[in-house]
Amino acid sequence: MDSLSMWSQQPSMMVPVSLRVFGASAVTAAAIIAPAAFALEQQPVLPVALAAEAALKALQTCQAQNYAVAVTVVNREGNTITLLRHQDAGVHTATNSFNKAFTTVSFGRAYGLTSTRAIIAATKPGRGIGDYPLLASPMPGLSYSVGGVALQSGGVVIGAIGVSGTPSGDRDEQCALAGIEAIKPKLR
Repeated sequence: MDSLSMWSQQPSMMVPVSLRVFGASAVTAAAIIAPAAFALEQQPVLPVALAAEAALKALQTCQAQNYAVAVTVVNREGNTITLLRHQDAGVHTATNSFNKAFTTVSFGRAYGLTSTRAIIAATKPGRGIGDYPLLASPMPGLSYSVGGVALQSGGVVIGAIGVSGTPSGDRDEQCALAGIEAIKPKLR
């Protein structure tokens, strides 16, 4: 009879030897894997105070140029942290500023792109993101307008800022960049 399938001769442990060997192997494997499997990943988090400071600076920068805009700051998961909308900004600007920020963290993190401008450049005719070109009518919440820029800490995307309401995405982006510059020293 095979020694691994023999029953233990000890009265208190009437289990096959093969189960005891398997159990010991499982415990050993768990001890080796457990620290790595259950270790929590450390990620920098964008505090609401910095998000609000960046949004306000972006809004004020556009306002100084006589543009009424909306500014949205999202965290790395795409959830809104801060939304500021000038009282004279168009009704679409709040949604569009969110879409620009959301697109930046969504596609930006996945493909290493740090602005809607970079995403647009990556999806010009003949190119696509990943293996497929983007649809003419993309998923709701995505924007292919310039004005969304990633917020980074130590090279890690921690959120994004989106601006909407100037006559061009280039001006929206300039205001977003002004917001980022205002908090850059605090983004360790």
